[in-house]
Amino acid sequence: MHSIPLAHGRTDGSLPSHDDGDVRSRIDRIVLIPGLMEPRTLMLPMWFRLRRFRKHVSIWQDHYVFRNTESSISRLAELISDKSDGERIGIVTHSFGDWIARQAIAKTQNHNVGGLVSIAPVIGCGFIPKIMHCLGGDLIPEIAIIANAEKAMASLQCDPKLKRMVIWAQIDLGVRQVDLSHLPDIDVRCVPATHMSVVMQPNVISTVEQFLFGDELPTRQ
Repeated sequence: MHSIPLAHGRTDGSLPSHDDGDVRSRIDRIVLIPGLMEPRTLMLPMWFRLRRFRKHVSIWQDHYVFRNTESSISRLAELISDKSDGERIGIVTHSFGDWIARQAIAKTQNHNVGGLVSIAPVIGCGFIPKIMHCLGGDLIPEIAIIANAEKAMASLQCDPKLKRMVIWAQIDLGVRQVDLSHLPDIDVRCVPATHMSVVMQPNVISTVEQFLFGDELPTRQ
């Protein structure tokens, strides 16, 4: 497995530890949430790999752009609040997909999310969204959120008890890295990648596997 250097946050490479036993519970299904203007096919490499561990791995369906963010949040909140089957959900997001996930988790009491992996998450605005906002203002709802520092960081601590990982790309014009050291027990990594390549890279996917299914991976001799 490729090694991935740490950025702001934990410095020992270990997974976060919690006293709450629920956070370490088994992940039963995976939901992958793409970002703004991204085809769902971008997450197919992640989908194929995670299918080795769970049969139920789905890619969230939403508008590529001009989405009704409140509707998107409500749909995801409904999914993660459904306890009829007792399943625990692992969520892997990319870019703006993470903003949607954070809002849904924050508004859902007693959600059934067991782990959240945020890849190049929207927290700080990058160069390209700044240019798009200068040219188009608030025409695109997602860009209006990304370009607004307060809105972009909304629900940053969506659930302090949730097992979380953040993976930044070193070369990223879409989002800006933000220091998350003030948040409890978030495993933060930074990899040589671009905003688009990071979600498809084998080393990143391996790290996601380790984070979500570490106890199920074969031990190397």
